[in-house]
Order: sequence, then C-alpha cells, then structure tokens
Amino acid sequence: MTKYFEVLPEHDLKSMQTFSRNPKYYETLKKLALKNKTINGYEAGKYVIQNISELEIGLTNYKGIYYDLENPRENEKYLKNKLIVVFMPADGIFSPIAKNRIFGQTSWDSLSNSVAKNTYILRLADSNLISGSYYQNTVNFPDFEGKIQDLIKKIANENHISRENIICYGNSRGGVGALYHGALGNYKVVSVDPVICRKAWTEGIDKDKQLIFNLIDYDMSDKINRLLEKTTLSANELKILSSDSAFITYPYIKQLNMSKVTLMNIQLSNPRTSDFFATHAQIIGKSVPLQLSLINDFLYEKDIVVENGVIKFDPKEWDILLPWSNPYFDLHYRDEGLKIVRNDKEVSDGQNWLNSMISVKLEDKKKYTIEIDTIEEIQENIRQSLYFHDMDMFERLNLPIENPETNRTHFTGTIDYFCKFERNVAKKFYYLGINANFWKLGDTLTIKDIKINEKFDV
Repeated sequence: MTKYFEVLPEHDLKSMQTFSRNPKYYETLKKLALKNKTINGYEAGKYVIQNISELEIGLTNYKGIYYDLENPRENEKYLKNKLIVVFMPADGIFSPIAKNRIFGQTSWDSLSNSVAKNTYILRLADSNLISGSYYQNTVNFPDFEGKIQDLIKKIANENHISRENIICYGNSRGGVGALYHGALGNYKVVSVDPVICRKAWTEGIDKDKQLIFNLIDYDMSDKINRLLEKTTLSANELKILSSDSAFITYPYIKQLNMSKVTLMNIQLSNPRTSDFFATHAQIIGKSVPLQLSLINDFLYEKDIVVENGVIKFDPKEWDILLPWSNPYFDLHYRDEGLKIVRNDKEVSDGQNWLNSMISVKLEDKKKYTIEIDTIEEIQENIRQSLYFHDMDMFERLNLPIENPETNRTHFTGTIDYFCKFERNVAKKFYYLGINANFWKLGDTLTIKDIKINEKFDV
C-alpha cells in the first residue's frame, strides 16, 4: 500500500522546498530519513513515501547502493580494462523524484565517447537520507562508505580491472565523493570544485537545501584530511580542479592539506550574474575539456612507456621481416627484441598463423640453417609451433636444444632446411610461421635475432 506525506495547499511548493521551508514538515521528514525512508513522487499535494531499499528508479541495487554500469563502447581489448567511478552531483535536490536527487539529472552520457578504450563507467547514486549524504556514513546507514568501497571492488574484480586502472571522478557533491572515496580506497582522483564545506547550501530561505539534517559535518575538511594522511596515493594522483573566483568552494578547498593533493586553480573571470552559485557552475561547465584531459592522463598512464633507453634491437638486421598482426598474439617492439605474447583469445578460425616473410633469397637445392636468438629458453611446445611454409605447404622446424645441461637465458637453435624440387614442382617457402594452436595462454617469447645462412657440409 502506497503511503503519502500530505501537506496543506498553502504550504505546498510542489517541490522538496516544501520541507526545507516548513519547520514542522522538516522535522517529520527527518524522522522518515532516519528510518531509511524517502520521498519518491508527487500527486496533488501528496508526497509519496517509500523505503530507500525498495526504490524502482532504473538503477541496480547493491546492498543499498544504487548504481549504473556502462560497458565499453567496443569489445576489442585494445588496452587493459579500466574503470571510472563517477560520483554524481546534486543538481536535482528540489525534485520530488528520488532518482533526480540522489543520482542527479546530468549523467554525462557522452563520457564514454571521449575516454580510453576498454573503460567501464560506474555511476554511483548518493542513495542515503533524502537527497544523499555526500557519500558518507550516517547513523541510519553506518556502513554506507564500506558498501560503496565493496561495490567498486566487486565491479573491478568481475571485469579484471587492477587498482591502478581505477579513477574516481566527480564534481560538486560528486567531487567530494570522488576525493573522499579515492583517498579511502587509494584510487586516483579527479575532483572538480568539490563542496568541502556545505555552508552555502544552508543559508537563505532554505535552511537545509539538501535535507541532510546535520547528520554529516558542515565542513568536511578535517575528515578528508584524516583520510589524506592515511592514503598511499601521491599528491599528483589526487587532482582537484577549482578557481579562486568561486568563494563558496575555493576557500574551503584550501583548508585541505595542500602537500597531499594537487590543486589546479583555473583563472576564470566571474560571470556577469548575481546568482550565488554561478561561478561554481561555470568552473564545472567550462572546464570539461580539461577534465577529460586529466581523466585520460590517468587512464593511459599504465599503458604508456616513456622511451629513453639505448636501442639494442634492429630488425633490419634480421633475415625475415617483422611479423604481420594476428588476433591470438600481442606483439611488442622492445629495445631488447620482439616480444610475442599469446593472449587469452581462443583459436576459433583459420587465422592461427603469425607469419613473417623471409627477406633473403633461398636458392634451390641448397642447404640452410636458421638461427633464432631469444631471451627466454624456447619451450618444447613453442619449438613445435615453428614452420616454414607457403600458402599450402608446411615444414616444421625441428629446433634442437643446445646445452640442455645449462639453464641458459639466451638460446640459439639451428635447423637444416633444404630447398629442393618435388615432383618437378619447386618447393619454395616464403614465410616463417608460428602456429597459435601450440602456445599456451600467457606464453611469451622475446626474439633478439633471426639469421638464415647457407650451410656447408664439413
């Protein structure tokens, strides 16, 4: 049975301001909030009362935490999986619809178009009290923070995402959530103009715009500073974007331990408006390209290697060309050689050959050796995967193991190959091929050099 909070017509503002401006209604709503009930709907002077845990708002519920998970736009694994945890802003606090208050009305749906590939986006609702609690514990939900941390870990584990590839992002209320939970869980942070002190939201005719009822601190700087003291993150991994022209936020951000964060002060002019919150909105709205830059810097950080070593590997000296791409192998050009890694894709079609074209001319009726110099010892299954071939003729390279008594890290194998005529058809091979069927997932081979030389019988 649906329950209602009915108000007198003369006091009904048809929004949550009905409660923030009427002391009697305000106190009654506080009692409901402490029982984990909220307002979700409005029908002609009657506000619909529901249990927070029973809201049907198009979001997934994990132990009282409402969220939406957006999968990457593409399924191909170009990069390691990544996760952006978006803490939603409080831009719908006057709406009688619960989702608008706890999840916001602007979810940045286009974000996935502008971030690194293989990025999951977890959008978290501030599903506590009437309009949220800045993602912090309250007496009615004492393990709210822990449940949020558990959900982040759950999503990361299910999608094989490591801690260093997780970024917490948010603006305004969400900026506090990102900073708070990033420090708490040691996740990198991009926090845009966070409301460290909510004093501006408790002044004027609406004494408590966000209907928090003094259940969290007005000024959260001390609490956040305690988290910053414990975090393992460097200051460069905790980015805060703000402007000294925003008087309702910037002075309180400066109360944070500046040695623990990187505060980026955007030199914005004050907008030509008398709206108390206009500068706060301007910082968020006018810095989107910069926000994306900071987010992507973190997302790509572990996928980029700055090259400063001396080149030791020159493929021009090889007697084969560098191989073509193949869906079952990841190829990396390293200073020490060509690194070949069998990825986790199962072989399911005929494209199982990693082919390199032979770049030296082999003459008929002559005998050759091939020498493959590797960093790792060539395992038996990998040795069996090596073939000379053309499009329809294959001959396996039976590489002998040199010095089997020693545990060599540099290995050179030889193979006799004889170009000859068979049935009056020239047997000529054009490729050195590696067959993916022989490799186990995760097998690695780093090749330093490949030589094909004419062999003279002694």
